[in-house]
Amino acid sequence: MEENKATTNTAAKQDKGISQILPEEKRSWGSVAFIWIGTMICIPMLMVGGIFAGALTVTSIFWVTVVGFAICCLLMVLGGIIGSDLGLNATMTSTRAFGMMGANFSMALVVFIAETGWFAVQTATCALAFNTLMQIMGVNFPFWLACVLWGAVMCVTAVYGVKWMSVLNYIAVPLLIILCVYGAVHSINTAGWGTITDTVTTNAMAIPAAVSTVIGLFALGATCNSDYTRFCKSRGDVIRATVLGVLPAATIMIMVGAIMALGTGSYDVTSMFAGLGLPILSMLVLVLATWTTNTGNAYMSGLAMCKMFSIKDKKRPLVTMIVGVLGIILAIMGLADALNTYISIIGAVVPPIMGIIIADYWVICKGNKDNWKPQRGISWVGIIAWVCSGVFALLETLGVITVFSAALDGVIIAFVVYIVLYNLLKNTKMIGQGEMTIEEATAMAK
Repeated sequence: MEENKATTNTAAKQDKGISQILPEEKRSWGSVAFIWIGTMICIPMLMVGGIFAGALTVTSIFWVTVVGFAICCLLMVLGGIIGSDLGLNATMTSTRAFGMMGANFSMALVVFIAETGWFAVQTATCALAFNTLMQIMGVNFPFWLACVLWGAVMCVTAVYGVKWMSVLNYIAVPLLIILCVYGAVHSINTAGWGTITDTVTTNAMAIPAAVSTVIGLFALGATCNSDYTRFCKSRGDVIRATVLGVLPAATIMIMVGAIMALGTGSYDVTSMFAGLGLPILSMLVLVLATWTTNTGNAYMSGLAMCKMFSIKDKKRPLVTMIVGVLGIILAIMGLADALNTYISIIGAVVPPIMGIIIADYWVICKGNKDNWKPQRGISWVGIIAWVCSGVFALLETLGVITVFSAALDGVIIAFVVYIVLYNLLKNTKMIGQGEMTIEEATAMAK
């Protein structure tokens, strides 16, 4: 999912951040696909599977997941090709549609909100797993104290031990895969496939809303696809890396989460793992898996906050700690209990960014990298299109408006509004304060 993205960035810390990727620095599409496969194997996928298990039939869960991630893949391919063509990361590919200043603030704000929220959710999950482990050992541990303890550990790792993240991933991801395979098999053998499929016979959640949940779950990761595809050698490589890296693994993980929830009779991921017959091992793996993911969430959220307020690099450790404290407070307040609502909100405000960037490159620039140049300052056309589409999607999420899926509708509206406004205002300062070269833009952004 979108929060695991940060951990994979750490393993490739030697890569360029802002600078343009040159042709000789490109890589095979398989390496990019592998990054996405690793990103999909995470706890939030299982959590959403658990949410779906209580509201959708097994067949509906499968098709909702396939459709939702197919839409994500389509948007990711269109956005990812931009990164491949230009050799730029996600923030830099938005510097024409939003302007240099507008892109830094809008993208940074989205990353800050999303990653801080995921830090809170994962901290709560880790705290619950730790408390369950303590209860097995006969010790009652306060939830709030567990949040403070593990939130602090994860935050300190992000500040001072970022190099540990790759080592933790090498241990946690294989263990999580093994435990998920065991969990699915154990659940089917224990409950029986017929019982699992017959537990929910009618859909309590509307299919469009479920599709929005899937898109919202991966909205940030999908928006940042260019961070990886800038290393792809061709547009065909972008398609292969994205579709094969995302769709199969994501579908399997959500289905495993649903099967485990139905087989164990619990829709909470901690209880699901505790009901697999290996409670101590399960809780240890869950703690380790959330630890590795959450270290990246804290790191990326702190980095985004620095970008938003132009805070110097030497202050980043302090900013990361502040973000960690905020995340711990949100965890104690129970953000994890509102996970579905949180994902829905992210699914409303993040995807429209993709719609705007895609419209700018594929329609305004006609899909030609030679027509693409970063804009100085702020492009209010992009900002206005984002606000309009985001508000519409939020109203749809709240049930005030009903069309199809808030996440997809937001993308479509952003796409259309941006094109209309751009053509109306292209000769004004509303689209920015003048073009600049990619070399100038990357130099300014460093």
